[in-house]
Amino acid sequence: MKILIELNGVLRGLAGADAVTVELPAAATAADALSALEAVHPALAPRLSNTACAVGDALVPRSAALSEGSRLVLIPPVSGG
Repeated sequence: MKILIELNGVLRGLAGADAVTVELPAAATAADALSALEAVHPALAPRLSNTACAVGDALVPRSAALSEGSRLVLIPPVSGG
């Protein structure tokens, strides 16, 4: 199945893209999507361990099941001053 991973903040800059489409097996989870993303963009790997995941308007755990056409939004931590 294909899902769209939307990148925000520093992830967008590191990947050089706003979003990435990945191919996953049926019954894949958000964690599976993150692994597929790391394979395509290894520079993101150190940042993904503390990145929040959302599907629709809800934050989801990495164990959340995805379905064909899902849009997984990655939200890295931010700081300001």
